[in-house]
Amino acid sequence: MSRLLGVLLLCLGSPLVAQEQLPDANDLIRQMSSKLGSLESFRFTATVGFDDVPVPEAKVKYTGSMAVALQRPGRLRVTYQDELTSREVWIDGEAVTVLVPEEAQWAAAPAASSLDATFDQFAADYGVSMPLDDFLRSDPYSVLMAGAKAQRYVGISTVDGVACHHLIVGQEDVNWQIWIETGDKMLPRQLVITYKNLPMAPEFIAVLRKWDLNPKLPDSTFQPEIPSGAIQIEFITLEKVQP
Repeated sequence: MSRLLGVLLLCLGSPLVAQEQLPDANDLIRQMSSKLGSLESFRFTATVGFDDVPVPEAKVKYTGSMAVALQRPGRLRVTYQDELTSREVWIDGEAVTVLVPEEAQWAAAPAASSLDATFDQFAADYGVSMPLDDFLRSDPYSVLMAGAKAQRYVGISTVDGVACHHLIVGQEDVNWQIWIETGDKMLPRQLVITYKNLPMAPEFIAVLRKWDLNPKLPDSTFQPEIPSGAIQIEFITLEKVQP
């Protein structure tokens, strides 16, 4: 009888043997955020994809790319292009300048003293946010995890050949997944956001590559380059848009 019991315990798994404890998703996101927030400067590129729902029951996926260069406290350079539009953004610590090359138009507005404050200011005044700006803040965790209802560690998977912690987070309006590089770097390598309450649950996807945590960024990186003949326009505030 004792031998049979031993065989059964082996087959079923002994309750006395502790299962391997999985890493804590919340802690990993906090570590990644602390790493990004501590960097004085960095640059990376990203391949992005997003869904549009032009008619009911139909999704169209578009793809694009972006390049980001950041220097704290208040300087940023972003080049963005997808199948529908393109944008060039310069934040030099004094002004935010945005160029729309295909329309030969540009606009400028005062910047705040930090990138965090500038992002908040533009969201409040113009209803505008920049793709992946959560990763560009001094405290990404506070923005990423605001209103989080649940988070879970999925496991180890690879993104572009890099081993990553795969995590999922549930919030009221979105579910999102993030892949964070294992080891000491703790860099975000992929992000998938599902807008679960919108028709057809559209998604935004970004794969982040070519991280440089000690880049050489001359002042010219953040100085606007407006082509000859481009027309200056004004940013449209939310007050003018709302009836």
